[in-house]
Amino acid sequence: MRQPEDVTKEEYAEFYKSLSNDWEEHLACKHFSVEGQLEFKALLFVPKRAPFDLFETRKKRNNIKLYVRRVFIMDDCEELIPEFLGFIKGVVDSDDLPLNISRETLQ
Repeated sequence: MRQPEDVTKEEYAEFYKSLSNDWEEHLACKHFSVEGQLEFKALLFVPKRAPFDLFETRKKRNNIKLYVRRVFIMDDCEELIPEFLGFIKGVVDSDDLPLNISRETLQ
């Protein structure tokens, strides 16, 4: 993932549209990295309009996509973000995330 200073607003808007399949630009964007016991970089977007199924509890959420060393792992990450923030879309990339996930979970 590139540094936030190297990315233009147009590139953020284009990436958001490709990530979310939305026709409008995003309302807000947060591009950050965290270093500590775990290191990861994240790019999170808040859409301009609330999704029409915001309060649908049975819907499977796949708004946050998890990558490890730029390899896609999963898009159903319930542990990454609380349910009430399910409208946020984004990408999380980690270099040192322990991958003790069974194959059954990934399938």
